[in-house]
Amino acid sequence: MSTRKNITKYKNNFAAAWGRIKKETSISNFNGLAEVIGKTQPSISARKKAGDFPIEWAYLVAKEYSLSTEWILTGEGAKFPSVREGKGDYPVSIIDEKQKVELSEPTEKYKEILPSKEERDRFLDLLRAWLLCLEEDDPKRIYWFECAFEDSFPEFKEWKKNID
Repeated sequence: MSTRKNITKYKNNFAAAWGRIKKETSISNFNGLAEVIGKTQPSISARKKAGDFPIEWAYLVAKEYSLSTEWILTGEGAKFPSVREGKGDYPVSIIDEKQKVELSEPTEKYKEILPSKEERDRFLDLLRAWLLCLEEDDPKRIYWFECAFEDSFPEFKEWKKNID
């Protein structure tokens, strides 16, 4: 499914996102939402009137309640990221530790199929170009991508905390 389709589905759909949030969290009114997202109740009412539920808000709610940002915005995809809480705030894979060890094999075994530096650089250049094109259409798209990426790869989120 194209990302553009997903973005179009959540745009101007405050009511649907709000309904999913009320159903899956303890948030039952705009004051409760305001506490989670750090906005005022009147600013939330203004967004409701405009019909737009910001990606940033969905991300903050998703983070607080261990939900998927994409699911909050579109109602599609997994409701919960495929992680559970581990030590502290760092999520761990649902795969149990024994399976994890069995799955993490040394990279030497796969050297012949690992991408070369040129292939990795080409992919990263393509990704950067694509993200810049998305940003031209809608500056919020980069933030949306970052949120979705963090939902999919919690280890990136943890790594990012350590470099800041």
